[in-house]
Amino acid sequence: MSTIINTSFSSLCLTADLPEEVEIESLTPQVTVTITIDEVEVFSSQYYIYGLKAYVRDIRSIVESAMLQKKLAIASFVLNVKDYENFTYTSGVIKVVYSHLKSLKGAEQVLLGAFLTTRKSALLSQTCPFTLYNYAQPYQQSSNYCDIYYNMPSVQSMLKSTVTFGNKQSDTPKIIASEASYARFQNLLALSGIYNATIHRVFYRIGEREFNIYFSPSAPSDTFQFKGNFNLWETVCLFGATTSKTEIDRSEAICGNKVAYYDTSVKVKHEVETAPLTLSEAQFLTQLLSSQEITREVADGLFAPVIISDISSEVSDNNSNPIRLKFTWTYADQNEFLP
Repeated sequence: MSTIINTSFSSLCLTADLPEEVEIESLTPQVTVTITIDEVEVFSSQYYIYGLKAYVRDIRSIVESAMLQKKLAIASFVLNVKDYENFTYTSGVIKVVYSHLKSLKGAEQVLLGAFLTTRKSALLSQTCPFTLYNYAQPYQQSSNYCDIYYNMPSVQSMLKSTVTFGNKQSDTPKIIASEASYARFQNLLALSGIYNATIHRVFYRIGEREFNIYFSPSAPSDTFQFKGNFNLWETVCLFGATTSKTEIDRSEAICGNKVAYYDTSVKVKHEVETAPLTLSEAQFLTQLLSSQEITREVADGLFAPVIISDISSEVSDNNSNPIRLKFTWTYADQNEFLP
């Protein structure tokens, strides 16, 4: 064998865990390296062999850029090497899940042990859309259910209803989206003949993954959706204070006693200060502040793109000082909405 790919790959990995470089050993003077994402070539380059070896770098950035462009959270990644004698060698098909953060326990344990989010719970309004995502292994049997905690107008004590979802999620490795909004859980209760219930908490479990959803009857000051660590849409309800400031920039011309204005521009900025946050909540919200795709809810189920700027993010594990994040946002098209 005249060419060898010396770097090993796991069959399932996070993009952050991809090797920093791939070592290729060859007896031929030149090799051609190609990278495909879901069977589409996204990279091709020739490498000249020096000292019987060549190194391919920036694998992670190539794969992540392609997945971002294609709006993928999971993809099939293949690295092929064709040597000067036209023999082709391959890494094999590798399932990659998009992630900015590296795993300490290994990708499989992380993906099978938690939902595709970095938080363990969420506080939502009753009208907020919400989706949970998880990686599903083919033909995997597990215990999938949710416990809905609620009360009725005529009953003071908290009641619980358990809803099961079946043992198998998929025949292929894929990411499963599960709607987890207040309206959906009300519909699940209705299927059991329970109506007019007020839901307070839902414990959601898929296999070993656990997530707690708390519902607040109060309206949040802001609701945002953004692409998080796994390139999937996250929803966050912020309970705090928002201050709107209007900046007017214009030029004036004076002719006699008359004043005329021209080149007038109006920019409205909204300054947000969150309510006190826990350390985990603050760490999660830093993904909102750094996300490339952010939208804000302007009506039930309607979100408009926004841009976040003027960020003040200081996260401390000092329990004596509550954590508050501050940032400023504007609509991407600089247009406000009618009330």
